Amino acid sequence: MGDYEAYRPWIDQVIQGEHRVLTADQPYMFTLTSGTGGQPKLIPVNRSTKTNSSRLSALWLYRALADHPQLLEGKALAVVSPAVEGHTATGIPFGSASGHIYQHASWYLRRRYAVPYDVFAIKDFEAKYYTIMRIAIEQNVSFIATPNPSTILRLVTTADHNREQIIRDIYDGTLSAKFDIETVIRQQLKSTINPNVKRARELEAMLTSNESFAPWYYWPNLKLVGCWKGGSVGTTISRIEPWFRPGMPFRDIGYLSSEAQVTLPVQDAGSAGILALDSNFYEFIPEADIDSSNPTALTVGQLQAGESYYILITSPTGLYRYDINDVVRVSGYYQKTPIWEFVRKGRDMVNLEGEKLHVGQLIQAVESAQRSTGVKVEYFRGVGNVGASRYDLKIELAEGSLNDELVKQLGREIDSRLAELNIEYDQKRRSGRLHAPHVQVMAKGWSSRRVKAKLDRGLRDVQFKDNLLGLPDEEDRPSDVIRDLSL
Repeated sequence: MGDYEAYRPWIDQVIQGEHRVLTADQPYMFTLTSGTGGQPKLIPVNRSTKTNSSRLSALWLYRALADHPQLLEGKALAVVSPAVEGHTATGIPFGSASGHIYQHASWYLRRRYAVPYDVFAIKDFEAKYYTIMRIAIEQNVSFIATPNPSTILRLVTTADHNREQIIRDIYDGTLSAKFDIETVIRQQLKSTINPNVKRARELEAMLTSNESFAPWYYWPNLKLVGCWKGGSVGTTISRIEPWFRPGMPFRDIGYLSSEAQVTLPVQDAGSAGILALDSNFYEFIPEADIDSSNPTALTVGQLQAGESYYILITSPTGLYRYDINDVVRVSGYYQKTPIWEFVRKGRDMVNLEGEKLHVGQLIQAVESAQRSTGVKVEYFRGVGNVGASRYDLKIELAEGSLNDELVKQLGREIDSRLAELNIEYDQKRRSGRLHAPHVQVMAKGWSSRRVKAKLDRGLRDVQFKDNLLGLPDEEDRPSDVIRDLSL
């Protein structure tokens, strides 16, 4: 077993054009994703992996249509990354698998797209999100799909902040010149953009009668939102829901990554999905056994409901016993097939004094503290302060300025809940080896600036996942802290 770095020498041979290195089926492209050591990862994609992905995507859509028959009566707003972002020295393209699928979906689905593929090639993120919404708001959207829920949040907030400009562009049949959009893309979009006075006046009426410019009003026939709901990104769902009508169904799109697509969610509730047994071969290591010198590897038939495991994947891409560093939990069974959900990135923890705090515990603690104090958090990140032997809880408040005592109470509740969830944290806190955390109130817009900075360095926006718990990184700047409160 091994991670990407263990396979990099063989993948480099494939990149250089050698044949039959990992598989007999030569890859026709690579998916590009970020690596843990700073070097990007290029994951081979061959005919078998494309077939598996297409089949699971079709099954997902079929099950969604069974539960929401009017799903495709309007347009489908799918947000993807470019299919081709470059080529290897031997001419093999690399880019996004989602973009490739978007381009090569069935004719029926392609004709339902709300946004032409050219839009996703816009390099400036603000311009791209504006263009997506300027085009999509003009239409009757009944289905939204994109992996990361933070993408949806950014779309709806971009529309709200630029509401007057969007309406003006729809009225005039233009695409605002204030956004940095490549000339060739502007030319490609000309045929899809025409004056629409009737729709502009409908949107103006919405602004007159409502405080916010939200999907609830401009997409009244929206039936379903498909996105990730598990792990750390799932916390964003609660921030999205107020933008939509009460009871709007959200369905997880499944456990998928650049390396493999492996589950099929078949209901709106939760984030779990049926394991795709015929797409890959799977092995599982019990979470508590992962650091063992000789960990136990289990097969599907040996799993226990309610237990958490690290997953090893052997896929048609040629990655054998690949450690994807994810923790999954078996939540039940569909007949005899496990249903499981993504819990968190594996080894996603900070260990200052032996407490081994992981992000799942921090997420639970923050959610519990919000409920008990009534303080609403827009975004948070826990940063291990090695020199001070404490955690700095960076908090962007959802509401305006709150008094220090109330914010400190939020911090005390988080600290208390962490002690309940993690016995080692409790012991280290009571022994004084781990000091009380500080609550750092962050400037408004901190989380957006943090995400933008990471995306500007080349991370893909559609699949970007921030690290909610870690050590200081390049974006943890003291200038963003407006109040540092000790408990």
